[in-house]
Amino acid sequence: MPYDSPTQSPARAQFADETRSEKRIVERTDGVVEQLREELGDDLSLIAFYNEDVLEIHFVHETVREQYQQQGLDALASDLCLDARMGDAYQESLVQLGQLNFVVTGFDDGLLARVPLGQQVGVAVTTNLNAGDRITTLVPRVVEEHDIVVASRG
Repeated sequence: MPYDSPTQSPARAQFADETRSEKRIVERTDGVVEQLREELGDDLSLIAFYNEDVLEIHFVHETVREQYQQQGLDALASDLCLDARMGDAYQESLVQLGQLNFVVTGFDDGLLARVPLGQQVGVAVTTNLNAGDRITTLVPRVVEEHDIVVASRG
């Protein structure tokens, strides 16, 4: 896959249940995945944690999984991990509205909510369009309510 920008570099997608614990992005999700699955139901497409190099998938709807081979998942990882590389402080400096709490992006076939958990790490949730405004209220609230522990390296 070609990369046009020095800020983009290859990232990889990994499935949490196939990844050794010392290689995971988060040490504990505190039930956030289960609650989002319960509350969003069939509208939910993907729940993943990301840092600047890895997209760690904790849930993927079977119809979405069927659409992506590993290369497609890695391309998705590169796009989401770019947010971690650029940093939320940059986005906060663009507008004077305070700390960035979440980002929601709409596409033809779905919605993406990205909630920062710290510097260069966050959670990404994708849904179909039926999720509507629930994604802007539900996802940030659920993430905030849970004690997610990001793995420390070093």
